[in-house]
Amino acid sequence: MRSTPSRDAAPIRDRWVRTVEDAKRFVEEVGLCLIFSESGRLGYPTLWDVVDAPDKRPGERGFGERTNLVWRLKNDLPAMYPDEIFYGKLANGRAMLCTIERLEEIMREQRREPDEVSRDARRLLTVIATRPITNRELRAEAGFEGPGAERRFNRALQELQVAMLIARVDTDPDTWFPFDAAYPGLAERARAARRRSSAGSRAR
Repeated sequence: MRSTPSRDAAPIRDRWVRTVEDAKRFVEEVGLCLIFSESGRLGYPTLWDVVDAPDKRPGERGFGERTNLVWRLKNDLPAMYPDEIFYGKLANGRAMLCTIERLEEIMREQRREPDEVSRDARRLLTVIATRPITNRELRAEAGFEGPGAERRFNRALQELQVAMLIARVDTDPDTWFPFDAAYPGLAERARAARRRSSAGSRAR
């Protein structure tokens, strides 16, 4: 049974998040949040909604203080608290932050094995399995060049994130590592849950 967003849409205070510690407390309160406010977000709370920083003013250059703070917090939070907060992608491809406890639930729904993803995704995974690797290095070593290569690369990278086969282990620049190596206990429990679910389906 798929989880529903309503369980995460807990009442939240007005804009109050200013620091990484504030952001951590917010994620712990809601369990899972999206990063930026989006149309059709299905009731999930967002970090954008609670960050306390000025909105971009007319004529202001760049993204504005509020956007920059949200971006920094979504990068710093999982980097500073990797055993407590996870950054990844939901099944619809939207970026999210969640607690490790909630991640275990999401994995039971989204986790796929390498033979269940596309050829392009497996191609990236083969390279990522060798060491922590940046986007630039990954694209070069996996040989994604020529017309349409960037689009295929980005699509395959997102597919691996959704499938919980890779985890981001650094943000400057983005660096990837096999999910099972970063979270070995979670990966094994997700496999066990899928085996139990499969066995139960066959028994019915």
